[in-house]
Amino acid sequence: MTITAPDPRPQRLTALFFAVLLDLIGFGIILPLLPFFASDMGASGFEVGLLVMVYSAIQLVMAPTWGRLSDRLGRRPILIIGLVGSAASYALFATADSLLVLFVSRIVGGFGGSTIPVAQAYIADVTPPSKRAGSMGLIGAAFGLGFVIGPALGGILSTISYTTAGYAAAGICLLNAGLALAVLPESRRSEAPPTTPRFDLPEALRQAADSKQVRRILVVYLFLTMAFSALQPTLSLLADARFAMDARQAGYLFALLGLVSVVMQGMLVRRLVPRVGERALLRASAFPFAAGLLLVGLSASTAGLLAGLVLLGLGYGGAIPSVLGLLSRSADPDRQGAALGLGQSVGSSARVLGPLMAGGLFDLRVSLPYVVAAGLVALGLTATTHLSQPGDRPPAD
Repeated sequence: MTITAPDPRPQRLTALFFAVLLDLIGFGIILPLLPFFASDMGASGFEVGLLVMVYSAIQLVMAPTWGRLSDRLGRRPILIIGLVGSAASYALFATADSLLVLFVSRIVGGFGGSTIPVAQAYIADVTPPSKRAGSMGLIGAAFGLGFVIGPALGGILSTISYTTAGYAAAGICLLNAGLALAVLPESRRSEAPPTTPRFDLPEALRQAADSKQVRRILVVYLFLTMAFSALQPTLSLLADARFAMDARQAGYLFALLGLVSVVMQGMLVRRLVPRVGERALLRASAFPFAAGLLLVGLSASTAGLLAGLVLLGLGYGGAIPSVLGLLSRSADPDRQGAALGLGQSVGSSARVLGPLMAGGLFDLRVSLPYVVAAGLVALGLTATTHLSQPGDRPPAD
């Protein structure tokens, strides 16, 4: 009688899921508090945008670097180093007494928070190709839950102090690092070939230049991501300036937005795409996306603000999976890696440009970041006119 050993992959994926989830809860705790904390230190809207931008800029540089290092040193040590780095950044946040220290905390946080590609490589190591897409969804689920739980928890902790919230985020990351050290096994075999190949940006750009469809999708993705990233530095500031909300209430606003987006992405998109296709869903989602931004920016009541966030969550939750699905389906099978890598670079660049733009516009007028962001969505919608649904006849240029 042969006894089959239990498959260790589910346990590894569960451990990884909780590692990513706890990391994102720590990030979410700080999300609604940073603009308030910086403003208390005299920061302008533009400087708050810079605080958000520098984190994304470090991630843009470090994410591929961590991925390549994990091919040489293993996934587990890099993930643990990232968690310890995130904990250090939140401890700096908790003790910050100047904008300079806040900037240092965000830089350190950018280094520590750049390990998502390593988590994706971990999944690739332990999952057969036929099941890899479903397993990658664990990271999306962790993102969604993290951006619901984290801001709500941060808002609650802010009623004690920002310092308490910072130390709580640091403690969660340190606990997470300890758990990863104890229960997360190494996934990479020393003899295995790299699963995180070096991303060649010039080559990817040359390949994208061969396809009008891919170029247009990347333009749409840039506009939509810039539009959404305008919220991160300004939503808390708007809630305070217009409705005298505190950090606790701002945390609930971010949690509401995250919840609606998770429901849209996790439950509705997968049912709608097979029926209408990514292109139609993308175009339809642009309308609540833009309307939500305008309603948030121009709202004169709390009810209007909440309605705008719901519309925004529905629009964003429908648009982003659709545009990424179009990108994947429009690229040649042998160019998938280049296309998706280029998409990741475009998204990261948008998260650098968007907050910087929004912070500067906020200093001019509270509603301006949202009006301009809605305009970016409108430009993105215009750019979808000549997109084709893969499998259909392309529209005339």
